[in-house]
Amino acid sequence: MLSDIMKLVDRFVNLFKKPLYGKTFYCPVCHLELSQHDTDENGCLVCPLCSVVIELYETYGHFVPVVNDVEINRAQPKTRLHPMATHLPIGLFPFALLGAGFLLLLSLYGSFAGLNAANSPFFANISPIVGNVTLIMLSIAVVSSALTFLTGVLDWKSRYGGRSYRVITLKILLSGIFLIVGVGTVALHLVVFNAGIISFDSLLAILAAIAYFILMGAGLFMLATLGHVGGYLVFGK
Repeated sequence: MLSDIMKLVDRFVNLFKKPLYGKTFYCPVCHLELSQHDTDENGCLVCPLCSVVIELYETYGHFVPVVNDVEINRAQPKTRLHPMATHLPIGLFPFALLGAGFLLLLSLYGSFAGLNAANSPFFANISPIVGNVTLIMLSIAVVSSALTFLTGVLDWKSRYGGRSYRVITLKILLSGIFLIVGVGTVALHLVVFNAGIISFDSLLAILAAIAYFILMGAGLFMLATLGHVGGYLVFGK
């Protein structure tokens, strides 16, 4: 089952990668997938993972990467804040989505059964707590994603010398989009949920709930893509 999930994530990642990467090849040492656009005017690049200097040749429409040297002066900070900062949004956002999904099911059940805060102790006491906890997890995930974005840019500048890599460009673009989407979900959460319950009494409320869950789903897939690509950048393939 895990392998099936990874294949699904791979397919989703390729939706972002193919238009941005163009033609790709693999580092002969660590097997990191790199883009032809990562090379300089001389057809050379430094692998961001294993630090080998690659010269790229094209023969009969196929890329042939040749290792010429190794960069040995790469900065190796003792404490890398970016990998540690990524755990907060990646860890909390899925639980926030689970909480929101539980509240959705609860709201649907209450709507069909005619239950509300006035006639149900559960709706009066428990649903507001679940709603607040969900909002807190969602807010921390979004705020910490800004820290992750900042530390990632600093890591790119210091560790990778600010070199242009499509894998890093992809991470920066998705991180920025996730931050915007995350702010939108927090704002919609405050509109959609009232004491942890979704109101279905108007078309506007229903549309707001649909938009909220679409943004939550999009945010989850972007986090999965970021973690997937970031894992390759750390461990290779």
